[in-house]
Amino acid sequence: MSTLIFSLFLLPDCHLLLLHRTSDLIRSYIFILKFLNNTRRTMSSTNGYIDSQESDILPEEEYNMLIKHMELSSSFCTNTLFQMEEDKMEEKYDLTQQFIEDKQIKDEVEEQYYHGSDSVIPVKEEFAGVYNFQVCLGNQDSSKHWVYSQPLKKVFINMEQTLPLRFKWQPPDDRFFLRTAMVFSLDQYASDPVRRCHNHMAPTYAFNREIDPRVIKHVVRCTDQLSVYEERNEHLSIVTPLNRPQPGSEYVPLYFKFLCKNSCPSGMNRRPTELIFTLEDRNKQVLGRRRLPVRVCSCPKRDKKKEEDELPNSQPELKKKKVCIPQESLYAKKMMPSCDTHVYNVQLSIVGKENYLAVLKYAYDIMAGQASRTGQFEFFKPYMDDILHKTP
Repeated sequence: MSTLIFSLFLLPDCHLLLLHRTSDLIRSYIFILKFLNNTRRTMSSTNGYIDSQESDILPEEEYNMLIKHMELSSSFCTNTLFQMEEDKMEEKYDLTQQFIEDKQIKDEVEEQYYHGSDSVIPVKEEFAGVYNFQVCLGNQDSSKHWVYSQPLKKVFINMEQTLPLRFKWQPPDDRFFLRTAMVFSLDQYASDPVRRCHNHMAPTYAFNREIDPRVIKHVVRCTDQLSVYEERNEHLSIVTPLNRPQPGSEYVPLYFKFLCKNSCPSGMNRRPTELIFTLEDRNKQVLGRRRLPVRVCSCPKRDKKKEEDELPNSQPELKKKKVCIPQESLYAKKMMPSCDTHVYNVQLSIVGKENYLAVLKYAYDIMAGQASRTGQFEFFKPYMDDILHKTP
């Protein structure tokens, strides 16, 4: 019996039920033997069996040894079960602790982009890092869908249009990834996630058709097909694998589109935004960071000029206004040096009043015109007044 119990102890955990059943069976045997023994004694006292008859049923010594042996086996089985269950509980505890530790390590790795397990505010400070990470604008087409302000270091672009960017790092390697995140520029909104407005997230919107629902909420999208759209603590970002630059080139071109405007009330709500680009390795360790302010609007050139005029050190362009020049100054500038200023007296006899008035008017108009052309208005004025006095 002990050999059987020891063999059961060596079985896997899945056979614990069999060990339980064995222990119960042993206790049942003990109960039956005791019952038979009591029955034997009762029958002996009632019917007057002799000792030889009693020995035919079960000798007393053998009976006691069997009961003792089975009780020891039952005790051994019970202790074995207790020890195995205790070991199993300890193993479960160890596995739970290992799971918790592994999860903590995974969470710590995932927190590297945010620099802390409790922080949800993306870091915006720029640094080139050991790989001299750089971002520059691509060539601008003739459509003028986007413009760049040098004083503001900012891009103004129409919605649904493509912004070409170039990314450089030295030495070139294909082990890196580019993370692109759109954030609010002002510190007071730094913890708020940038998302599209309700109207532009509607299923009927053209750019939302046959698109993964997890991508619809992103304002910015990368045209690279290998890009992965992530969401962490409600903050959205795009992870794009960076390949080596093509032969003869020092940069990797990527193209981005913007599918919501800064002016949308239920989205960015007129708050300034910027793109944060981080160079990362496979473990999400940040190796470089760059930022690019971006405004998505309906009229890039107009908004660019408006923001540049609002700069503290900028001098707004003065509008051209008409300047009224006094008549006297105008006449002085137009003085004709060859003007004849000699005064002639004319005595005429004119028939008819209308003819007389016509002659006076003609003389007045001639001198007024000459005064205007030469600028000698003060000189002609007394003679012109004399004609007016002679007019009836």
